Amino acid sequence: MTTASRTWQWLLCAILICSANLCALGFAQQSDQSQQQPQPTPVERADDKKSKVTFGVYFLSDDRNYDINLRHQFGHVVAWIAGFYDPKGDSQARIGAEYDFQHKWLLFIPTLEVGSNGALAGSVYAELGSKNYGIVGYSQTNLRPFNDLFFDPSESVQLGAGRKISEYDRIYGYSIFDVRLHTHQQDTHLLWRHKLNSTNGITFDGLFKSGRGDDGRYVRASGIGVYYDRPSWFWKLYYDPHVNFSPQTMVRAGVGLKF
Repeated sequence: MTTASRTWQWLLCAILICSANLCALGFAQQSDQSQQQPQPTPVERADDKKSKVTFGVYFLSDDRNYDINLRHQFGHVVAWIAGFYDPKGDSQARIGAEYDFQHKWLLFIPTLEVGSNGALAGSVYAELGSKNYGIVGYSQTNLRPFNDLFFDPSESVQLGAGRKISEYDRIYGYSIFDVRLHTHQQDTHLLWRHKLNSTNGITFDGLFKSGRGDDGRYVRASGIGVYYDRPSWFWKLYYDPHVNFSPQTMVRAGVGLKF
């Protein structure tokens, strides 16, 4: 058994054990809370849950990768431990944290993530406004490879805007574009989040990308993603052509629990 395989197995066991303990703690806390009227619907309350574990499978034409991620909220701080496994050897563990600052019309989130291969990534994200809001962000890495749950340019600026239609529903869009490596890479997302009923919600994510890949060729492509939301679990499915501006198309499937 290789060192990477042992590391992956230990990480998977640790995440599963932590998930079970956090789940038991979350259920115990929920049972102690008194009922208040009026209450949001169950799918609206799902965003208030403190923990989330996600398992993803990434399908490529010549490979299949796996990712598991455990997140937990400690007050204003959200921390996570995760692992990416490639049977061909390109595996990586990572840990990270973000601080969620909310004051009236301002949401500000700085984030830091570290990979087991020495990769380091930092970002800041902000929403400015109430019902109508602007989006601005910046991210940068130390240019080491990072296997993560996101597939937009990492050396980038983010600009966008959105509108909150209700407590759950919103429509928003943003562009993330390279400002460091001179690749002209740009990903533009348009998202619609909609509550179907009291226990079901759905988000559609349309993607358009353009820019130069590692081989120098200019890429233009469109993709789409779907995120289906339930009070205590979710699934998601993404079609991403020229993933990370490579020649390959990736299909990502994921399922997770919230507790």
